[in-house]
Amino acid sequence: MMYISLGQFNIPVAWLAFILAILYSDFRSRKVGVATNKLLEHLVFTYILVWKFSYILFSLSDFIKAPLSLVYFDGGLKGHVLALVALAFILYRKRQILVWADIWIYWARVVAIFSVISLGFQEHWLYAVIWLLVLVLVERKYQHGLLLGQFLLLAWLNGFTSSLTLVQLFVLLTVYLKTKQAQYLVVTGILSLVAMMLVDVEKATETIAHEMIDLPTTTGEMYSLSEQEQKLTIVNFFATWCPPCKAEMPHLQSFAEDLPAGVALIGVNLTDRDNGEQALVNFMETYEVTYPILLDESDEVGTAFRVMSIPTTVLLNAQGEELERLVGPVSEEVLRQLIKKHQTYLEE
Repeated sequence: MMYISLGQFNIPVAWLAFILAILYSDFRSRKVGVATNKLLEHLVFTYILVWKFSYILFSLSDFIKAPLSLVYFDGGLKGHVLALVALAFILYRKRQILVWADIWIYWARVVAIFSVISLGFQEHWLYAVIWLLVLVLVERKYQHGLLLGQFLLLAWLNGFTSSLTLVQLFVLLTVYLKTKQAQYLVVTGILSLVAMMLVDVEKATETIAHEMIDLPTTTGEMYSLSEQEQKLTIVNFFATWCPPCKAEMPHLQSFAEDLPAGVALIGVNLTDRDNGEQALVNFMETYEVTYPILLDESDEVGTAFRVMSIPTTVLLNAQGEELERLVGPVSEEVLRQLIKKHQTYLEE
């Protein structure tokens, strides 16, 4: 997932894009029925709140160790299910006031704005401009054919199996089949997509070669990546003063306690940017860290890996080539998804 850094905080671009898309759609929909517009807002934000705060319910021990982790993590798949149950209840209670035509215009705007902002941050300017033109068409004269156009564009850019493309397909089926059962199903599916597309791990586009890591550990030993037998190595760059670094530590430790075969996890303390040896000792004791922690005392490795903000997590293959980079805090679930995505390296 791509992040933007504001001081010590890393904000997911997808979250920012989604929030701006909702605000824009709310502003543009102010002339439609007040009841429908308020219901749409209620559905969206209820889904987000239930999905987000379900992290406390499903990861209570991690939350107790690092309460700040609530800012960065969510309830995952279980949170989606719980949020869907909440939405199903609301939809049943409010089914008489839904105006489906207003819902589909609202959805078309959200998809267009979300795509413009997301692609813009990724510097895919041509695709961003195409989506901007789609938004202009939606605003000038909305027709159901625009939903078909959005579906084809999503399939071209993201593939037919992406969550956003599949939900757009369900939208089309609802519009053209006009069945009440399908309409309720699609609204639920659209809102379930909200969280799904915010946590997707981005696809790697290329491998990046780096100098091999060769650093001392907190135990006084030397760690050389070239001498390791693991086929995949997760490298987490951090500092003890960093709030999101603290938030992700229980997740990293949980992952370390159940490592997939052929996978290694190491932490690289950016010692030159940190608060000293005792701060690191206290940090490791607080979070009961058992996986290797390396000391980048001269900032050579952090500079070589272009670590501009922390935490930054990098996935390397056996040759030390970078396969993936995640800027911002990571959860155990995200790490396991990352390894699953690159499973072919473990099978070689």
